[in-house]
Parts: sequence; structure tokens; C-alpha cells
Amino acid sequence: MKTKHAKSPCCYALVYRFGHRRRQCSACKRTWSIRQKKRGRPRIRMQSDILKQVFLEKYTLGHLAKRRHGMNIATFRYRFRQVLHRFASGPTPQRLPSGSLILLVDGLYFRFKKIPWVLYLIALKSCTGKKAIFLDPVLLPGKESAIQWKLVLTTRLSQEIKSRIRALVVDNLNGMKKIAKQEGWILQLCHFHLILKFQVQHRRQRRALKGGVLREKAYHLMHQILEVPSGHLLDTSITELNQLAQNPSMTYRIQAVIREFISSVNYYRTYLNNPELNLPSTTNTIESMCCIIRDLLRRNRSASSPRALLKWATALIRLRKELNCNGKHRQQN
Repeated sequence: MKTKHAKSPCCYALVYRFGHRRRQCSACKRTWSIRQKKRGRPRIRMQSDILKQVFLEKYTLGHLAKRRHGMNIATFRYRFRQVLHRFASGPTPQRLPSGSLILLVDGLYFRFKKIPWVLYLIALKSCTGKKAIFLDPVLLPGKESAIQWKLVLTTRLSQEIKSRIRALVVDNLNGMKKIAKQEGWILQLCHFHLILKFQVQHRRQRRALKGGVLREKAYHLMHQILEVPSGHLLDTSITELNQLAQNPSMTYRIQAVIREFISSVNYYRTYLNNPELNLPSTTNTIESMCCIIRDLLRRNRSASSPRALLKWATALIRLRKELNCNGKHRQQN
């Protein structure tokens, strides 16, 4: 049944007009406004375009404050934090490509009050595309581990996305092989992190150190094993590298690196065994995003706390949500 005349909310009696915007209850004579006005001073909101100037055009907050007729830097930072909070707490704008996907993951280390924190970065690449789409990062205390990664992947990846993932590209972190096996993903270990272990001494050319010449030979053999197709040359290189790992002239650290590489050599050559997936052989796309994040934080001095770090990193990734990520056979030397 439709009510013809409005009743008062207090006594359900007839309502009288009491001015232009007010009404009055005929029983208790209580009055109220039909259109409530917001009380207090009007809120001064900064335009959201300021985020693009800071995150994409690389302006500093101090420079932008001076451009606004010499605004106080403290006032400008406060208003910028309001815009940043609204943008980072809103829904994510990323749209994933269709079809089969490749998952790339890596962690970025920070330290707050002598406690280690890791910013976990996740990117998804189409098997037929050349771009990697970044998801919102996750910041957790403690060192990087497979247990933390399993929690991060459960938080950020839905079951529908997991079913579309064909391969995982990651550093050789303990436990990542088990995660890939449980999810049914093909595993590609990063070449960059492997070669970096040799380049600790390789860059300085310190051949006078113990095992310097043999270390150079092992370095070139490892490069050859990572790139040559299956066959006699591959078997010969693995045998020769295995013999170098048993040479007492090699340092214990290099011997351990070689033994670990030989035990996981098939995971480093996944891109050769599965050319249809167009797999990248490194996590350099994630490393590029790590460099962009560190450059932003250094330029604006904004990572004063874990909460601030997560907001700045989330906003940057949402504004610059994709980077180039070609497969190994498309990468130029």
C-alpha cells in the first residue's frame, strides 16, 4: 500500500512544512531538515594527476610544492598522502591477458629498525605476449622463504588464475621446486642469479686468487650448458664441469655452486625444452621494477615505515603496471 502523505519519523504523525527546507512533526513539534548539509570547512582535495607527476614524470614533492605558489612542504606532503591513500586503498586496475600465463616472482629486501622486510613482487606474462602485468605487491617481515611465497601466492592469485599458469620463473630459492610441483607448473630457474654468483670475483679479474683460472673455465662452461641444445656437446660440458667441481684447487663456495647447478641443470634449460611457452630465462623484468621502486624511494625519501613503503610501491605498480618481458629466443645479446 502506497502512503499518500509522509509521516514523521518520531511519532508517525502528520508532517507540516516549517520553512523552505525544514519539516515539523504535528504531534511533538520536533523539526528537522530534509537535506542535511555537511558541517565544517570544505575539504581541500588535491587532484589525482599529481600521482602521475611524482611516479611517472619523476618530480619530487619539494619541487611540486614550490610550483604551487610556494606551498609549505609539510602541507603539500599531507595532502599528497591523502591522495596516495585513496588511490592505494582502492580497487586494483590491472587487467590480465587471456590464455595461458607465465608467473614471474622475486623479492626486494628492506630493513626497518634492524628488522628485515621483504617486498614480494608478482608479474604475469602471456605465453604469446611481450608484456608482463604486475599485481599489487605484498610486504611481510622476515627473510624471503618458500613458506612466505606460498602465503603470498595464495593471497594474490585466485584459483582461476592458478589454473591458467603454465610455468614459474624464479630464483633458485629453497622450496620453490616443491611449490611448482604441487601446483603443476613448469619451473624455469633464473640465469641471472646463477651467473651473479660467479661474477662476484669474475668482474674484478682476480686470477691470482685460489682457483682463478679454473673458475673462469667453469664460468664459460656454465654459459655453454645454458645455451647449447641437447646432444654430445652438452653431455661433454656437464662431465667436464663436474670434474672441475671435484678439483681441490677450486674454492668451496664455487664447488658448491657448481654442484647445485649440475643437480638442477634441467630446470635452467626449461626454456629450451619447452619452446612453445616462450619462457624468459631470467627474472630481469622483476629486477627492473625493483630498480624503479628503489629510485622512486631514494628520490622522494618516502620509505620511512613499512606501511608507507607498501603504499608507495602499490601506487607505482598500479600506475606503471606493465614492463617488457620477451622470451629467451627473442632477447638480443
